[in-house]
Amino acid sequence: MTKLHSRYRISKNKHKSTGEKMVMRFEGLDLNLLVALNALLEERSVTKAAERLHTTQPAMSTALAKLRGYFSDDLLVRSGRGMALTAQAEFMKGPIADVLGVLHQAMNAKPAFEPRSAERVFRIAMSDYIASITLPGLLNILRLEAPSIRIEVIPSDSALLMRLDRGEIDLAIMPEKYVTDEHPSELITEDSYVVVVDKNNPSVGNTITIDQYLEMSHVVVNLSSDRSASFEDWFLEHFDICRKYVASVPLFSMIPCLIVNTPYIATMHTRLAKRLAQNFEIRLIDVPKEFPLLREHMQWHKLKQHDLGLAWLREKLIASARQE
Repeated sequence: MTKLHSRYRISKNKHKSTGEKMVMRFEGLDLNLLVALNALLEERSVTKAAERLHTTQPAMSTALAKLRGYFSDDLLVRSGRGMALTAQAEFMKGPIADVLGVLHQAMNAKPAFEPRSAERVFRIAMSDYIASITLPGLLNILRLEAPSIRIEVIPSDSALLMRLDRGEIDLAIMPEKYVTDEHPSELITEDSYVVVVDKNNPSVGNTITIDQYLEMSHVVVNLSSDRSASFEDWFLEHFDICRKYVASVPLFSMIPCLIVNTPYIATMHTRLAKRLAQNFEIRLIDVPKEFPLLREHMQWHKLKQHDLGLAWLREKLIASARQE
């Protein structure tokens, strides 16, 4: 037996209910335990890891005990009300996730991607703004070119990058400032901002000064309870003042119905505002200062860099996003 092959051993374990079970070992470790190890390191909880792998808590506790014995390390230790990773566990966390990601990619790899015959579900995290400017065109493309491909939209929130790291989503679309260096990314679209007011608002004419803008009450968008929209961050950095707001909502598309028949104003993306103005009694006014361009990027896991289906989808998303 060669040195390489001596690292991999197959043994047979007898089970009353299932007969013989093949167990693949690497350096003496049952490779099935790597999946449990990955879940434990990411969840930092035996209970949550068990739920994630659809197994029982006692079974996961047994797996943790075996892993602790193999690595001669506690891996997870009590810390306050939760559990923390040991230094050894922190060191292994990234490589273990990468190894399992490579295995998943290899097992699901196809030599080519044929949109016409492909059957696949793509999970994309995005805001309702991005969904409004990309999905209509994308769904039309799918109808004509890839009728068996489906899109599942995941709301954009503070867990977006964690889901990307775990491989739970295929793409994450977010403002440029939130893009991580850990994974590949590409610009998908740029947009400017406009001020939105009620069509008959007597306080605002065809223009608005910065003093008016700061004096008036705003409807603002926050994508989650612990992450502000990028525009809010930029505004604070440049003006060192918080806008007065009467409501904070999780969706950009909610803004018009909160502006109509009120004295309030909002700042939102030009393209979405123009679309909403077709159905709501609102006016669009140029922003009073040189506000930043919104640059939205899509990001995908580095282990999916050579996924031909995902590359095809990214190309179509860019084409859809840049349609006027």
